[in-house]
Amino acid sequence: MSRGETQPPTPRFKVHLTDDYVPRVPAGQFRIEAAQTISGIPDGGQLPGAARIFEVRAPQFQLAPGIVHAVNPPPETEGCHGRVLAHVTLAARILPWQRTIDPGELDTGPIEARPPWLALLVFAAGELPDDPNAAGITDTMAISDLLWPAEPALGEIRPTIPRSQVAEEPTTECRTLRVPGAVFAAVCPREDELRHLAHVRSVRDPDSDSLGEELTKGDFSVVISGRLPNREGGRHIAHLVSLEGCCKALAYAASAGPHEQDVRLVSLHHWCFDVLPEGEGGAGFVQRVHDLLFDDAAEGAARDLLLRIPVPGPAGGVDTGPDDEARQRATDRLTQGWVPLPYQVDSGEETYAWYRGPFTAAPTHQLPLMPEGGWTTAGGLLAYDPDWAVFDTGWAVAWTVGRALALADDDFAARLGNWRDRARFRAAQLAQRLAAAPPESDAAACLGPRPHARALRERVEDGTLERLIRELSEVRTGPERPRSAGSATADLTQTGAPPRQAPLHRVLAEALADPGTASGPHAQRLTALRAALREALAEDGETPLADWFARLRLLHGVPFAYLVPSETMLPPESLRFFHVDPGWLTALQAGAESVGAPGEADRALAAFAGPWRSQIPAADDPGPCAGMLIRSALTRECPELSIQAWQGEEAVGLLRRELLAGDILLVLFDRVPDAVALSEPPEGLSFGADPHPVDGTPVLNLRSLGGGDDPPGETLVGAYFPQEPGEDGVLAYLRPNPEGQRERRVLALRPADPDALIGALATRLREAGELSDGPLAPAPFGLQLLNAPYRQMILTPPRTPTPRPGAGHE
Repeated sequence: MSRGETQPPTPRFKVHLTDDYVPRVPAGQFRIEAAQTISGIPDGGQLPGAARIFEVRAPQFQLAPGIVHAVNPPPETEGCHGRVLAHVTLAARILPWQRTIDPGELDTGPIEARPPWLALLVFAAGELPDDPNAAGITDTMAISDLLWPAEPALGEIRPTIPRSQVAEEPTTECRTLRVPGAVFAAVCPREDELRHLAHVRSVRDPDSDSLGEELTKGDFSVVISGRLPNREGGRHIAHLVSLEGCCKALAYAASAGPHEQDVRLVSLHHWCFDVLPEGEGGAGFVQRVHDLLFDDAAEGAARDLLLRIPVPGPAGGVDTGPDDEARQRATDRLTQGWVPLPYQVDSGEETYAWYRGPFTAAPTHQLPLMPEGGWTTAGGLLAYDPDWAVFDTGWAVAWTVGRALALADDDFAARLGNWRDRARFRAAQLAQRLAAAPPESDAAACLGPRPHARALRERVEDGTLERLIRELSEVRTGPERPRSAGSATADLTQTGAPPRQAPLHRVLAEALADPGTASGPHAQRLTALRAALREALAEDGETPLADWFARLRLLHGVPFAYLVPSETMLPPESLRFFHVDPGWLTALQAGAESVGAPGEADRALAAFAGPWRSQIPAADDPGPCAGMLIRSALTRECPELSIQAWQGEEAVGLLRRELLAGDILLVLFDRVPDAVALSEPPEGLSFGADPHPVDGTPVLNLRSLGGGDDPPGETLVGAYFPQEPGEDGVLAYLRPNPEGQRERRVLALRPADPDALIGALATRLREAGELSDGPLAPAPFGLQLLNAPYRQMILTPPRTPTPRPGAGHE
């Protein structure tokens, strides 16, 4: 695997951003008047006029279900969101501009004078007095109580909306939140900044594989927060608030203070998320994946990604002395994924043995052929190396684990026992019928269904026969006649000894064996018995048994210590690939099948027609062949980490993906992949800062605006803002925090200030040849904040041919 920078994936969708979608007439109530005059003739005011009132409606105090298309960061997630600007995507592209901040000014003025009436405010835990834990607690009140209370709300600044501009009933309830004046002044965008925090997104040819915020085809509006979460992390909550009628509150926030009055806002939507501290949570996805693959302490060398114990080098770096051969043997075993463990032989002597679970660092030998009677004990699967006098215990342990799991599951053990009883009974019936049939008879007809017997059995089951016997007993008269000693019905049990028959297990063993070993009519009888037996047992198919064995072959329930026997194989913050040993899986299933199978006939029946046998992979579908383990905080920070794998140009299937105890993610593939891609949790598009490739300082990766050779939206290689990030990068363009207040990282947009964020970014884009002399509009600004999910390609080590079968393991 060669080192390479983590890069954004090639987009598989087309996104077009537009500054806004301002309607010609905003929502509200309007009056149209018409008057008539006759030119040159005084009418004395006698000509009638007309007046009409009409209303343009739009959401005001509540949002209908489905309006909120997606949010980011995802609700109730924990991750490295410290450099992410929260945003909400709305299914109505016109919504942020349908109303005005000043509902008394409904004329159609210039676009710049009509900022959106929606804003997305992010609060940290402890900033809202009525919701100190950022749990989403709001105050519910009627619209009339909010806007026109019976008594003045002392100490609060509330929206001011005329009654004529409220379309809903005054008694309708809405959700509100009380924000301390100092907090509101610190986090709320200024009125001239609101326009750059909203735009329209048009999606064409969407990516059907995206998760989280799925980029569906259509037009949407996007509202972005201007605040980055706190550096120390913790719980945060995002509120989409209405600023309609909040002119006084916005002016109050922009004033010098002191801000002692609270501000009451209408909350239209909210969600919560947790942010990891920048010092503890790492540098996010890019740095996490980089640290999994490369060792910066060793000058960026690629790490060993195979699941095995690190092999220590010889003392002094040179192999000398009589132990060279033993050292090489041990080194070979460790390289293949074996682990030496303490072992006690039957004689009581303490020694060591080699163990390897189902996950191996190299392809394995095939399991030896199963003996005729099957593996009845784990000892039959021990492999002994006479050259070094040690045992290989991997397959024997697998058999023991499978048996223990089966015995520990009472429901499974009972189902398996019931199936064996039914199978044994049906097999005995068919074998006896075949043995009692004349040699020259048609075996298939003898073993086929018996219409009269089946009809009788149905009458017994539905109670018809019982009712008939009861009715006959009621009409019978007279004393019961004594039986004659010579009567044919005197003693039905004394009919003579039956002919001697072969033991059942021998009949079944012969029938279930390859019928090619017999010839003539006898072979035909055995073939008919096999067909009848398979048909009879198919009626007793146990889907739960088949499902249990299918899960077992995917290693569900197997303790992790048997999968990874040494912690040094998978240390903290590591990623490992492995092969799956099919022999281990076979031994595991054999151990589970051994429960309740004391005889040869039971084992033969299970091997012949066990309902779980259809779950055993065929040669063209071998089940899990390879996999990957990730032990990292990445699994917790990115719960929807995208994993894709390929063999050549064909996609490799994921048979199992499960987060095990702690922070360990297990993935099983149906084939050995050539390449694996780890992609950042694709919540769709997000906004925020990017890490600089040199030192991780937060910067903006500049994107093309179509002014140069690159197509619009393409990332400009090597172009950043600021180009020389220094210590703070883009964080140098934050609002100053008032003295005595906690740090709040709010972007200082200030469009009219050339030294603030928007002005400085516009200058940098002009230097890159991407922007003319005009101002930086909302859509190009949003494009520079845009972050696509990152993806890291991993080329797995070359596949090694499977070793030839031999006695024992490698």
